[in-house]
Amino acid sequence: MRVLRYILPAITIWLNVTAQAAAPGADAIIARAYETKRVDDQISTLSFTFSTPGETDRQAIYTMVWKNMHGEDGYDNKAIFFTEFPPEKKGIAYLGWLGTAEDTKESDEWIYLPELRMTRRIAHRDHTHAHDDDEFGNSLINRTHLDPRPPHMDDHQFIGEAALDGKMHYLVVSTPKHHGHGKEHMSNDTPAKTIHWIEQESYRTNRMQFLDAREKEILDMRISWIQMGDYWIWKSINATNPDNQAKTVLEFDKIKINTGLKDRDFSKRALEKGSGRFR
Repeated sequence: MRVLRYILPAITIWLNVTAQAAAPGADAIIARAYETKRVDDQISTLSFTFSTPGETDRQAIYTMVWKNMHGEDGYDNKAIFFTEFPPEKKGIAYLGWLGTAEDTKESDEWIYLPELRMTRRIAHRDHTHAHDDDEFGNSLINRTHLDPRPPHMDDHQFIGEAALDGKMHYLVVSTPKHHGHGKEHMSNDTPAKTIHWIEQESYRTNRMQFLDAREKEILDMRISWIQMGDYWIWKSINATNPDNQAKTVLEFDKIKINTGLKDRDFSKRALEKGSGRFR
């Protein structure tokens, strides 16, 4: 199988042929992992560290305010990101009403610029160009990598089992059925295949490897979790480019969940008021 040539050699050492026969089918594994219980809303501090070999690390810190829309009006979630660091950008805020992976309408997005006291809509074409002063110009992680994809949008293939951090995982390769269809997060940057490492005991996804159309690994993403009540929440995400060893690390802190956020909290006016009222 060609795809196995691009997985780390350790996988082939840990493949368990006898266990494969008893493993659930690929569709069932992915479906159960997708059913991980999501919170209704979350407020947290997000810290990004962008590292490139030979260069000084860059950091960006945000207060994130997020609400699960459960597909209402075609939106998956609504989110605000208030910039806290670097200091020269403190107060810049982003608002997104973000569509579901399978809905054809584009997301609605705005940015607030405190120096101008102005909120402007972000045109879809603005996402196609990274700027030198944009911290995310160096980010390896984008919405394509973080959004859970409904299982029926992909074809799934079970390829084996492997150990990660002392626990056994199912390995499932997912391939989009309609690569590059009309959504903004199904662009040319959308990986051609994704290898999911799904922990057998919990069905949490602890690692994802993204492959290009030639089945070459282009991103290795490790996920760690923290339990809060009945929910498991991302604690950190560590993404590495295997070609040049550039890294993006995303860490969540000061997490609050199910706070009762309302739709009116995700308005353009909320951007101007800043993050203080959510803390």
